[in-house]
Amino acid sequence: MTLAVTYAHDRSSREPRPMKAQQIWSVADQVRRQLVPSRPVACLDLERLIRAAGRMMVNGIAIATHWDFERSVHDGRGREALGVTEADPALPGIVLISLNAKLIAEREYLKRSTLAHEFGHAVFDGPSMLRQAGKPAFAMVTPNEGHLAAASRGRGGMDWREFRANEFMGALLAPRALLHRELVRRAIALRLPLRNAGEGEPVLRPGGDPIRVEELLLDLAERFSVSSSFIEYRLHRYALVQ
Repeated sequence: MTLAVTYAHDRSSREPRPMKAQQIWSVADQVRRQLVPSRPVACLDLERLIRAAGRMMVNGIAIATHWDFERSVHDGRGREALGVTEADPALPGIVLISLNAKLIAEREYLKRSTLAHEFGHAVFDGPSMLRQAGKPAFAMVTPNEGHLAAASRGRGGMDWREFRANEFMGALLAPRALLHRELVRRAIALRLPLRNAGEGEPVLRPGGDPIRVEELLLDLAERFSVSSSFIEYRLHRYALVQ
């Protein structure tokens, strides 16, 4: 299986064109549809993702990914980090993705988020990284769990590479349509109030029992195998809660 991904990009630099969140979600949907071609499932099979990502065609560029879950990952200052996506001129056509098993420990939700974030870098930044053949190795580091949060800002303003990787991560692990379906199903079961938003779409209404709301978040987190804070953010990001 060769995973095929396309999006608007600059043909010379291979960099993605400026993208809104919804466009990034659409790219994540391209990937998900190839990983789960039949009935949609909430919890994405990570092993299937890793196998499928081994060979990709991104905007017509052949990319192979090599995954390492045993390395001790560090940033440029020697500090331990959660993950890194890098390219080395000595390995043409290959994007290396490493996760720090020691820092992730047994936290499955953190493994899934870090893996999907790094994969997002491979999808959006891999083509331009590989274009730097003959130059020093290039790496993008995920230093800690906070880096996976929504605010992708650095000292110079918005970090668009991290913004893309984070939005891709969110939409890959918890797509809007699937999350909305599960939200409505569980909210009804927990007797939480819903209201119609745009085009008659039911969304979560504020003012529900906070204990039941917490139960809803935990239920959805378990369903998608992510954290409850991940689910809460995606609900707001997708405008599924008012």
